Amino acid sequence: MTKLFSDHQPMFVEVETTTYCNRRCSYCPNSIFDRGLRKNEVQMSEDLFYKVVHELGQLHFCNQFSPHNYGEPLADKRMPDLLAMARREMPAARIALYTNGDFLTPKLYETIEPNVDALVITQHGERMPSGVAELFQIHGGAPPKTRYKTASQIQANASNRGGLIPMQATLRKACGVVMNELHINAHGQLILCCEDYLARKVFGNISDMSIAEAWSMPERLAVHRNNIQGDFALPSCRSCGFGRTF
Repeated sequence: MTKLFSDHQPMFVEVETTTYCNRRCSYCPNSIFDRGLRKNEVQMSEDLFYKVVHELGQLHFCNQFSPHNYGEPLADKRMPDLLAMARREMPAARIALYTNGDFLTPKLYETIEPNVDALVITQHGERMPSGVAELFQIHGGAPPKTRYKTASQIQANASNRGGLIPMQATLRKACGVVMNELHINAHGQLILCCEDYLARKVFGNISDMSIAEAWSMPERLAVHRNNIQGDFALPSCRSCGFGRTF
């Protein structure tokens, strides 16, 4: 089961630690569905998070790991400790944290910076979050490891999230995402891809399988072989595309 992982590692592993997000952006399914509300918050257990990063480390994972999906990672107060755990268990991985910046402060930045290789801050409001502005002022610009993106930059290449967001979109003609990425939501479900907000296609739960088994799963590979040829069997794949939301 480890042979495929040795021959071809995921380029990207995404693990959601919380479903909660404080924003309701029009180009995100959180603006339509109630999955991201605080009252519905689901947090991945620390034991399951450890299982994932430990197994990736044992497999010498050296590509990108990101602790997010549709929840805001810095809304999870455990995040500094989870990042430290991920760094300890996966010394060769590139850890990239994507955040809306609303919870980021200079103090929090100093805590998490040693354990990340990239901190991507995406501004979803009209102005830079106050904590981010303070951080940039202290450093005289973007501090080490940070990359800043505005809402207009995000929306310019927005996805319709597998058809969930009403927008004009150019549909995919083929897709290799399934073969190149692993996406695990806060419930521990191994979902189709980053567009699968509602977990409409679940291959199983990572608590019941190893990372190597998840990566080598025949059903997942069969979906990839069809998608790479543009033979989309799943409705969410057939309706997935990119466009502008304004």
